[in-house]
Amino acid sequence: MFNSSGYSECSAGSVSSPHRARFAVLALGALGAALLAALSPSVVMADTEPVTITGKAILEHPAGTAIVAAGRLLKAGKTAEARKSATKEVREEWAAMSPAEQKEESERLKGRTPDPATFEADIARVGEMVVDGDSARLSIPTPSGDPSAMGFAGLEDGKWRVSRGPMTLQVPEPETAPAIRGAAILDHELGKLAIDYAGKLAAGKLDAALAMLSPAARARRDALPADERKQSDDFRRKFLPQPEALASQIREGGELTFTDKKAYLNVMSFTTTQNADGSVTSSSETIGLGFLDESGRWTIAD
Repeated sequence: MFNSSGYSECSAGSVSSPHRARFAVLALGALGAALLAALSPSVVMADTEPVTITGKAILEHPAGTAIVAAGRLLKAGKTAEARKSATKEVREEWAAMSPAEQKEESERLKGRTPDPATFEADIARVGEMVVDGDSARLSIPTPSGDPSAMGFAGLEDGKWRVSRGPMTLQVPEPETAPAIRGAAILDHELGKLAIDYAGKLAAGKLDAALAMLSPAARARRDALPADERKQSDDFRRKFLPQPEALASQIREGGELTFTDKKAYLNVMSFTTTQNADGSVTSSSETIGLGFLDESGRWTIAD
């Protein structure tokens, strides 16, 4: 595996530090050279390549320590305390929020922060942290190469402070069957389900359309207040085009993908308009519809 600078990964718990210095050659007169030698007898200019730290060594680095500590506080709902040790920009953003906004932000961060014990164990097992000058990026890679969690830190006044995270990331689920594209989708049971669903909505048969939803989707809809439920139903009716138009769009730009007991229909359509001045305006529209296998029966997941 290679880091962002092209250096190979070192073994778990070690540090890869190329430290390749580059020297600037200055054209100076005799007096200038003498003054420079007197003021700075060391290297005139040098910079180093990014350093990649892996495994347990991350937990011993001050940037890694700062990210882990922030994760513990965020998961405990102690966002105000976590922000005291964050970078200046983050501290200022937090201070500018109203109490209500801070409460909402704290809940949001608590929900996306990884479990501290699991996060530390994953760091020791497969963690990678790239330290590039005054910034550090910590990630937990998955076998597919996609990070499942990340955290960022910056060096301010000689101290490492968290700038973002740690946060969990949604890892794309591996496809469990070949994707189906174009007209072939309409021959698949999910293509027929999508057209049937669109037809019932277009015909005003809302109850029949709702019966096609997954139990979880129906429960979410039923739990909404009456006014929000009406808005949801109105959006549902307008979301899909008429069955004939949807079928045409699927033929032209449809893709059906599968992940375990889930499937997703993505339909992209393009429209080109000739303007009065002779120019052409093109626009695209994307429609997505999710499906869920409920005990061998496909349902609408959204």
